[in-house]
Amino acid sequence: MALSKHTIPSLSEYQCQICLEILIEPVTLPCNHTLCKPCFLSSMEKANLCCPFCRLWVSSWTRYHTRRNSLVNMELWEMIQKHYPKECQLRISGQESEKEVEDYQPKGKKGNHKRNNGFRI
Repeated sequence: MALSKHTIPSLSEYQCQICLEILIEPVTLPCNHTLCKPCFLSSMEKANLCCPFCRLWVSSWTRYHTRRNSLVNMELWEMIQKHYPKECQLRISGQESEKEVEDYQPKGKKGNHKRNNGFRI
């Protein structure tokens, strides 16, 4: 992220490209791909210790930083918390994704859903 000190990055710049939510405890891999820690841990279990984006082998890097409790990119995490404290708190408490699903309704269909094979249309 090449930003000036006075520019506030948009929320989309702090978005995890796996879960598409705000980065929580961001982990920046040696290949410079960044994802939130929950997605990182999940992808490491499923992707055989490779970057989920470019497939770079990161097992040694992961072990090293796990032992030193330094997986999280603290500089980036502090910046995200500074600029978007409310969004961070909602995500940490698990409310953000639920709220987005609750609030989403296609225009003109509020309260007037038809059922088709068990799916709302």
